[in-house]
Amino acid sequence: MYLSLGQAAKETGKSKSVISNALKSGRLSGRRNDKGEWEIDPSELFRVFSPQNRQESKIERDSTHQNGLLELLQEQLHEAKERECQAHGREREAREREARLLAMLEAEQQARRELETKLLPSPRPAPTSKVRVWILLSVLAAALVFAGWHFRAVIVSVLAS
Repeated sequence: MYLSLGQAAKETGKSKSVISNALKSGRLSGRRNDKGEWEIDPSELFRVFSPQNRQESKIERDSTHQNGLLELLQEQLHEAKERECQAHGREREAREREARLLAMLEAEQQARRELETKLLPSPRPAPTSKVRVWILLSVLAAALVFAGWHFRAVIVSVLAS
């Protein structure tokens, strides 16, 4: 079984002109049939050119498609990582802002406590018991009575003289 120029090109994945030039230069041997078309022995063809398996060409096409998908997925992964980094950055900034606000609040509360300590009067002593008050009032009343009685005696003696 011999291959035509077109069949040889398909089997090797080369163009017809490449196969034809190899035949004309003698690098590849073949013969012409009655119609003047080239007939090439497959073993001779594959001695010069490696066979191109149709399965391989399909694999190459699938591989090219998969490479495109792989690149797309890698790009999407890169974008997702960037978004994640940005989200972590925003989260870190929010935590830092929260810490600053808490520190400011604590400082304000401390300042308020210090001002209250300075401005509010010192605590009053506890009121004396009722018994002490009554005793004190009784002593005062007795002193007034004695003073009044003594003052009265002075006035009477002054008037009597």
